[in-house]
Amino acid sequence: MNIIVQLAADSHGAGLSYWDEVWSIVLDPAHITAELLWNVVFDVFFVSLLYGIVFKRLMLPRLRREIHREIDEEHGIDPHDPIDHSDHKH
Repeated sequence: MNIIVQLAADSHGAGLSYWDEVWSIVLDPAHITAELLWNVVFDVFFVSLLYGIVFKRLMLPRLRREIHREIDEEHGIDPHDPIDHSDHKH
């Protein structure tokens, strides 16, 4: 962390004002490319991984079963009773 603070102090000591430093970073093509690459990696890999595996594969089926169980209890339905649900498949 001290290296980052020292680099920031050195670049500020080079004569750039705070907003000049901000604009030089924001408009730097290397920085823009790095930000775009990181956003693609983060969005595609982490977000799709979390949504696709954790939410859709783990959480959503459990929520569906719990909601289905609550509705069956509320209506007094035994989902394994062939008389009430002859066409109901699990």
